[in-house]
Amino acid sequence: MKKLFLLRHGKAGLLANDKSRPLAPRGKQDIFWLGQYLKKSRMLPDHIFCSGALRTRESFDQIKAGADVSLPVVFRDDLYLADAEYMTRLIQKFDPKISAAMIISHNPGLAQIFHNLSQDPSNNYHSLAFPTGTLAIIGFDIDDWSELKNDTGQVLQVIMPPEMRKNA
Repeated sequence: MKKLFLLRHGKAGLLANDKSRPLAPRGKQDIFWLGQYLKKSRMLPDHIFCSGALRTRESFDQIKAGADVSLPVVFRDDLYLADAEYMTRLIQKFDPKISAAMIISHNPGLAQIFHNLSQDPSNNYHSLAFPTGTLAIIGFDIDDWSELKNDTGQVLQVIMPPEMRKNA
């Protein structure tokens, strides 16, 4: 089984240049908390593929700091505002040795790929717009990422840090 973690960057501040927008203080807190949650739940990915935008790179830093672990990462400028089809083709080229991969990127691509890959997402997730800080974990009954197809993933968990922190 392969697991795919789809993380939308944390809440960002405003800046004229979209690619240079940093995380807002709330975004930093939410993603740091998410890193702690993933470590505590023993759900850390094997490898991370991260957009080159500042807010996604800072989100990676906060995940790593919250989990207090070293995580292998590849920063990819082509993930900045990538669409679902592009991300799917990228995932299909992942090394088969990677069991659990995370993509840190942006909307609308993340919401699109979540809906494309998920097999009949439950009503709770059918209209998920993927707000900032949202992490979806999808499982696939495949041995190699090249076998990844739309409508085949099982939604294992959707984590929205601001909501979950209230309930923790």
